[in-house]
Amino acid sequence: MSQKPVVEVKNLKVHFPIHGGIISKKVGTVKAVDGISFSIGRREIVGLVGESGCGKTTVGRAMINILHHVAPDVEIDGEILYHFGDETVDFAKLSSREVRKYRSRVQMIFQDPYASLNPRMTVHQIIEEPLKLHTSLNESKRRNKVIDLLGKVGLQAVHADRFPHEFSGGQRQRVGIARALATNPDLIICDEPVSALDVSIQAQVINLMMDLQKEFDVSFLFIAHDLSVVEHISDQIAVMYLGNLMEFGPAKQVYHHPKHPYSTALLSAVPIPDPTQKNRNRIVLKGDVPTPINKPSGCSFRTRCPVVEESCAINIPTLKEVEPHHWLACPIVLEKTE
Repeated sequence: MSQKPVVEVKNLKVHFPIHGGIISKKVGTVKAVDGISFSIGRREIVGLVGESGCGKTTVGRAMINILHHVAPDVEIDGEILYHFGDETVDFAKLSSREVRKYRSRVQMIFQDPYASLNPRMTVHQIIEEPLKLHTSLNESKRRNKVIDLLGKVGLQAVHADRFPHEFSGGQRQRVGIARALATNPDLIICDEPVSALDVSIQAQVINLMMDLQKEFDVSFLFIAHDLSVVEHISDQIAVMYLGNLMEFGPAKQVYHHPKHPYSTALLSAVPIPDPTQKNRNRIVLKGDVPTPINKPSGCSFRTRCPVVEESCAINIPTLKEVEPHHWLACPIVLEKTE
């Protein structure tokens, strides 16, 4: 890639302190994200997958710098470097006031289309709000822009003056997509944008997002737990487990030929709509997922890993290139491939 990526995440750590006792003393830490690194190229879609509670949503919220609004005492370390033209900005170091300048460049589509739209505002007001805050367009041009965006996401001009409760879940998510696209951002973080929708509607929204991604030349971080959806939409796939990145590489490579034991187990659970293949080899991991409050030493996956060795308890594995553009955090598998 000749040009710089849109964003580089370097050794990102997000820890939530736990307070207890009469004087509210710090008694522990939830290590939601524990040192992950990856990048997203321009006009690229990166899928971030993993089971519930692994830290996917926390990564997305850290990248858009809204975690301090959710948890004021959150501890964030590492770098989140955005490359806006000739300017490089570390979102991890910016205050809420300082990040406003760049808010139009990074937008988010939320998981719940019923909770992410203000019920007291019309669709026109919802989509127009970022235009008011981040552009100098007059009222007439803003109105035309809103109507144009509604058309882009498959809605009509007549929908502009209606309220969110008058729409279905799929239509509300289309409004959320239009709002995210309003300021022509460089990156949109999609936090499980179709998980709350019916399966029949999911495909429509996914195909819409793929078309808009090409039309607007925007990059996506697509957070999901549905691996089939991620494989369909993504250029690259990143696999997370308990706050750590296990594998990162081209979507087809990771989906069809996973290298990490966790990725292999995760993908073996993907249902196949073919009754003749229902008895394929499914890997069932033993034990429960450890708590992020008291993570295992060394590799966080070692307590459930089928190829674990004693050395896995010593050092936290780092991502290393096992094939061109395919990165893996498992020294055991790396030794076998060399």
